Amino acid sequence: MKKIFCAIALLAATLSVSAQDGVVRRARDKFVQAQDLAANNQRTEKEDAKLNELITSVMEMIEPTLTSPETKKQKANAWDIKANLELFQINPIITKLQADQPVDTAQFAQLVISALDAIEQCYKEEQASGILEKFKKDNTITVYSIKNKLYALNCRQYLAFCGQMFFTNKQYPKAVEAFKRYMNFADIYTIVAEETKMDPEDPNTAKMAYFTCLASYFAKDYKSLNEFMPLAKKYTDDINQVNQLEMTAYIEQGDTLGWLNAGKKIVLADPQSNDGIAQNILAYYFNKQDANGAAAFTEELLSADPDSKIGNYAKGLTLMNAKKYAEAIPFFDKAIQADPEFSDANYNAGVCYSNVGYDINESLNGKKMTPAQQKVEIQKVKDEYAKAEPYFLRVKELEPENPHKWASRLSTVYYILGDKAKQAEMDKLLE
Repeated sequence: MKKIFCAIALLAATLSVSAQDGVVRRARDKFVQAQDLAANNQRTEKEDAKLNELITSVMEMIEPTLTSPETKKQKANAWDIKANLELFQINPIITKLQADQPVDTAQFAQLVISALDAIEQCYKEEQASGILEKFKKDNTITVYSIKNKLYALNCRQYLAFCGQMFFTNKQYPKAVEAFKRYMNFADIYTIVAEETKMDPEDPNTAKMAYFTCLASYFAKDYKSLNEFMPLAKKYTDDINQVNQLEMTAYIEQGDTLGWLNAGKKIVLADPQSNDGIAQNILAYYFNKQDANGAAAFTEELLSADPDSKIGNYAKGLTLMNAKKYAEAIPFFDKAIQADPEFSDANYNAGVCYSNVGYDINESLNGKKMTPAQQKVEIQKVKDEYAKAEPYFLRVKELEPENPHKWASRLSTVYYILGDKAKQAEMDKLLE
């Protein structure tokens, strides 16, 4: 009796496998009927109902076969049907998009990803079954991956579009997911690995990497942002935006060292275009009272670009803070030459000339001189203050609304030069 029971059990298992494969075949037949019906653009209501009934039936039939261990020979067929079901539902959404009609972005993205996953699984089942090798020897064998490659490539573009729509709708985490799947497409969907391998030197790759980073920033997904930033940095069409994004992300992460190192690389690679970042780095050093750090960065900056506005200004400040006023002036002048509207450089150059004059005047105290010698020395003092005047007047021109910055300095200049009328004019502005 035991032997008989074993035989019956074996028979049941065999019949079960055959039944599962048979379900897949019947599902395929029904799906073909649905496709034929869908091709008729002038369907009646009854035919529409029949179409929906067929699709629902195919979905219910095919789902259990995808994961059932009893599906053997028809596994690739089952996943292909699954992919086609998703694609079938995508088509009317594409039609709406082409007509500029609103669509459910989340549903669209879900269908696209589900179709892609089914296509990839179908491809893997083909590989596992050995059917691809058979196809090479006998091309009469049906291989689903031939047509599915085209579908996968189309869906890749849909992913990018979904990412854009999610970003526009401020659904940033979903945008990141869509963009990352696009960027990593060749790794996820091996069926088209060769066709979709990203070229890091391709401008489109860099552009998509930038969009991924931008979405990651708004999603506070700094891990993803850091992952794709090296590629985004090659997006030279909008490199200033990329740099700003990188720097801001470091600040929001509280990574001061990362911000500092990234900022230095950005500035030293292109000093002319990144004065703002250079200025922020120097402000960081000055606020930290790190004179050595500021001096070292200044030298790096001037080495990269001797004409750097901020580099020369910073060098001038360093010398000015060391009371080397005469040495500082040429650097302020060079900064002004780079940017004639650089108010602070004009102001500090004027201060340096005034301080040189003041130091000469202080050196005269207690010094024995003839009246003629004293006159010569006093003239030297006046000459230095006279040199300061045009710089302060330029500050006045650039910042007329801020007399407290320049009026007191000009008042001192006119006092030394003995121009009482102009001194009184400046003093009145300070009342």
